Amino acid sequence: MDHNAVADGGVPRTRIPLAILLLVGGFLLVIGGGWYILKSTQQNMPLQSASALADYGSVPDISLVERSGKTMSLGELKGDIWVASFIFTRCGGSCPAMSMKMKDLQESLSKAGGARLVSFTVDPDNDTPERLAEYAKTYQADQNKWLFMTGSRQQMQDLAKNSFHLAIEEGTDPKEPIIHSKRFILIDQEGTIRGYYDSEDAEAKQKLLGDIGTLLRGDGR
Repeated sequence: MDHNAVADGGVPRTRIPLAILLLVGGFLLVIGGGWYILKSTQQNMPLQSASALADYGSVPDISLVERSGKTMSLGELKGDIWVASFIFTRCGGSCPAMSMKMKDLQESLSKAGGARLVSFTVDPDNDTPERLAEYAKTYQADQNKWLFMTGSRQQMQDLAKNSFHLAIEEGTDPKEPIIHSKRFILIDQEGTIRGYYDSEDAEAKQKLLGDIGTLLRGDGR
């Protein structure tokens, strides 16, 4: 009997073959080396900007009529960040709530010099500049910060559907005879659509304000 293979008390010791020890050690070395290489690679990879915003296409440079009666090209908004909405003054459903949210945005953005608001009517046959002016007063809209725009029926349909990619259709509810999107849209200084936000979602408002800040810092690309 091999006395070196017996522990005190007569219990046999377990002897681990040298080949197994070498195999396990080599495996751990490979794993450790692989982790080190992966870590080094990650540290040297260029970081993608977490603040990069999407690009949904450009707003057309068309001429519309503002509530003041002045004809204005959307190209004149270049250089400014702006938030768009689509509403109409005889709407008794979603539009008052949307316009209240826009009023709240106006207050939140009062110190952000480059940010403006633009509300487009989806009911140009009824929403004359005079009617839009009365509607704007209801929400204390600053005429320099918050614009209300109208144009021909074809212009407003094309703008909503083809440029902003929003649906518009006739409704059956007397309070909402025109069904339209409730989203706010963010446009950057170059006239590029950068985001869509649910006007009914409080978290979406914070996201919108954060994205406006990103654009103001020039970090959106």
